[in-house]
Amino acid sequence: MKISCPNCNASGNIPDHAIPQEGRFLNCPKCNHGFTVSKPKPTAETYEVDVCPACNYSTFGDDRFSTCPKCGVVVKAFVERQRQEKQKIKEKELLNPKSSGNEVPIEAPQESVSHVSELIDNMHPVNLIGWGCALAAVIILGMGIMNLIDYNAAALQQQISYQRDEQVSSWYVFSRYGLMPWLKTIYGLVLLATTVFFLQHRAPALKILSILLRTFFVFVPLYLIICFIAWILQPIPHTISGYFIEIINIVIMSALFCVPLFLTDNFLKDKRVVSVVKLPF
Repeated sequence: MKISCPNCNASGNIPDHAIPQEGRFLNCPKCNHGFTVSKPKPTAETYEVDVCPACNYSTFGDDRFSTCPKCGVVVKAFVERQRQEKQKIKEKELLNPKSSGNEVPIEAPQESVSHVSELIDNMHPVNLIGWGCALAAVIILGMGIMNLIDYNAAALQQQISYQRDEQVSSWYVFSRYGLMPWLKTIYGLVLLATTVFFLQHRAPALKILSILLRTFFVFVPLYLIICFIAWILQPIPHTISGYFIEIINIVIMSALFCVPLFLTDNFLKDKRVVSVVKLPF
């Protein structure tokens, strides 16, 4: 439906199904004036559904729409067109001679059709993002748990103290070798739990998942830079080629991780995702 700001008359469009029965409070993006938009009352000509008959898009709730927010088809016109086509087929069958009793009608294999529709449903962007993030969460969680199992603070402290001919603190050992496994484990658990709720189309999961992706987006280059500084401070000979290789490594690894994260985070704002995983008003 088309809406306009009562203060500055700025206009825009919003899907009917995005407005709840009790109305929705909006802030004008131009003058920041707040006003309430009421859900349009259905008329005799209104034809609203919760599942699109053309692309099978569903709102997964009580919200209904007359124009599909995914494929843009007008539901009433599409249903009417289908009814007319079925009527034409029936009329054509009545005009044509009846087929002989020996002919057996060929039916489409229902099982294969159901498998194809199930595959299409699983290819929805929400499912693709959810399963991809779940796989990443499992990998990060597995790496964190394996590192925690291998972590032996006492042995590492003794080994480093022997190599440096001086006693090092347990805090130094933990910050260098124990902190990262714990961060991986905690991040993997939170990401996995968020992904489960995201696949269930829970409202807060979309916002939390975006925060987790941005956190990882910032953490990767920051961690690589800290490792680079630690390498510089080590009492070993450094060469210009070594500096160059380390800087190139930071750029490549940051791009390898951050570009997919940036694209995924931007795609979370797409209407195909937001319309399914609804944010609270």
